[in-house]
Amino acid sequence: MEPDTNPLNRITKNIRTPIQQPTPTKTPKTPPETTTKHWSNDALCKDKTHMMFPREHKDLSYISEARRLCRQCPVRRECLEYALQFPASDQHGVWAGLTPRQLDAEAKRRGVRAEKFTLAQVWSHLNRS
Repeated sequence: MEPDTNPLNRITKNIRTPIQQPTPTKTPKTPPETTTKHWSNDALCKDKTHMMFPREHKDLSYISEARRLCRQCPVRRECLEYALQFPASDQHGVWAGLTPRQLDAEAKRRGVRAEKFTLAQVWSHLNRS
């Protein structure tokens, strides 16, 4: 029998010990007062995006049901403040019971300007030469 000349074969043939799973380390629990919870965790529309932001933009039948949900939502104010950070032209669906047109009107009424960039502004910036 001729000796194996490939060093990789020699190494792999000699490994006979099973791979051990690492022992899980216990992570220290953080005190409840330091944990920051996002307002959207308490939203009634959580896990119901199909009701608030349908794929078919032309079908507006979802709006009345979405508004009904928003009227009962405990974080409606936070949702509205969040939605007003974005340009209405980039919005879709219902936010705090308002459609994008209504969000635009609310922003104008308050004198609020969007803090976030529009998609058009991002593309324009990226396509500059």
